[in-house]
Amino acid sequence: MLRNWCEFLSPEDIEEIHKTSVKLLEKVGVRFPHADALATFKAHGFEIVDQKVYLRERQVMDALASVPGQFTIHARDPGRDVVVGDGNTVLVPGSGAPYLVVPDVGMRVPDLADYHNIARLAHLLPNMDMTGHMMVMPSDVPAHQSHLYMLHASIVHSDKPFCGSVAGETEARQTMEMVSILFGEDAASLMGERPVTLGGVNSLTPLGYGVEMIEALMVYARWRQPLMIGAAAMAGATAPITLAGLLAVQNAELLAGITLTQLISPGTPVIYGSASGNMDMKTASLAIGSPEFSLLTSAHAQIARTYGLPCKAGGALTDSHSPDVQAGCECMLGLVTAVNSGVDLIVHAAGILSSFKAFSYEKFVLDDEVCGMVRRYRRGIQVNPDTLAYDLIAQVGPGGNYLTEAHTIERCRTAFWIPEIFGREGLEAWVAGGRPRANDRLWQRWQTLLAEHRDPPLDKTIARQLQDYVEDKIL
Repeated sequence: MLRNWCEFLSPEDIEEIHKTSVKLLEKVGVRFPHADALATFKAHGFEIVDQKVYLRERQVMDALASVPGQFTIHARDPGRDVVVGDGNTVLVPGSGAPYLVVPDVGMRVPDLADYHNIARLAHLLPNMDMTGHMMVMPSDVPAHQSHLYMLHASIVHSDKPFCGSVAGETEARQTMEMVSILFGEDAASLMGERPVTLGGVNSLTPLGYGVEMIEALMVYARWRQPLMIGAAAMAGATAPITLAGLLAVQNAELLAGITLTQLISPGTPVIYGSASGNMDMKTASLAIGSPEFSLLTSAHAQIARTYGLPCKAGGALTDSHSPDVQAGCECMLGLVTAVNSGVDLIVHAAGILSSFKAFSYEKFVLDDEVCGMVRRYRRGIQVNPDTLAYDLIAQVGPGGNYLTEAHTIERCRTAFWIPEIFGREGLEAWVAGGRPRANDRLWQRWQTLLAEHRDPPLDKTIARQLQDYVEDKIL
């Protein structure tokens, strides 16, 4: 696989961004409104004034030195383990959408049945490496209990790795307790060396963290479970309108959060994350399908490599409200940029519409198809004696054909990427088949997958314990 990443920043550019971030950390500080977090910083010699922590460059760089550059997230099916930081991109569904976009209806709020369906699809879609958390926000269960239902759905319907809850100390702790049940009674002692879930913590731009995020960060770090420390800055609103200024602010926030994880538990796996973009100056909306968003993704990956950190960014993101031509163009730009920039983990690799506000079944399966295309593209062209096929070319000679050769027959199902949805049947066949629209194919694809889904085997005792745990907590 090629490793020549797409880069827009020079080494001098990265150094200037780093210096500006360090100046912000040393002179302006980052707000951590949490007593335990402040006590942790203070115990390690950091200056604190009015809930603001001031971090010196040496303190930050010492903390970064203990972050692993590569780690494995273990699944209950070991064949589905994923490695973060090995040069391949891990793909995770979209998350956080409060609405569903539904053909012929428009938009509606999702319910728990939708969440179960999406968890099943995440298991079956071939290019999703993990199931997410809060892939949509189910409206028919109490908000303070919804994480239990969502975690249970991810665990029961899939044996892929899954993301955990981060909405405060209780939800993060309950994630760890459910994971302990899933992986056995001794999981608590093993988890320090065995990452089995992933939590996404966001800073509160500019230059701060919210209480719930700090609480979750501290729980995950104590359990030494992987964290995505991310920012979702908006250029022109919560960050400077200039992309360089946004990168400097975002970098300061991320370095401060990562430092805290290592003070709590050195060696905790951390991913340097970003979902930052620009504000559209006409509508005041976050523009996630913009070329600026993709430029920030590429720059973010470069900065992460400079620090030796795995990185996370967005992928199949769009400002469109339906899986249309606009969505296709914007999502392909985002995915190709992320993969070609060396992003290690893409959250929002599939399903998201309307600037993070909506999810779509049709878009979910469409994006998975596009992810397959992009993965094949990134693998490049293998050049070796077998692929050069000199002896075969010499044997066939001028004017021959290769269709019936054993070399072709042996590779006809593996040599090329084969679509599940996109049509290649020819114009006449398309007309004769009733001229099916792309959205018709998408609808049929997810309907077929759901009909085929069967929950992967789960030990009956563990399944009962998980069910009992959830029922006990929601009473």
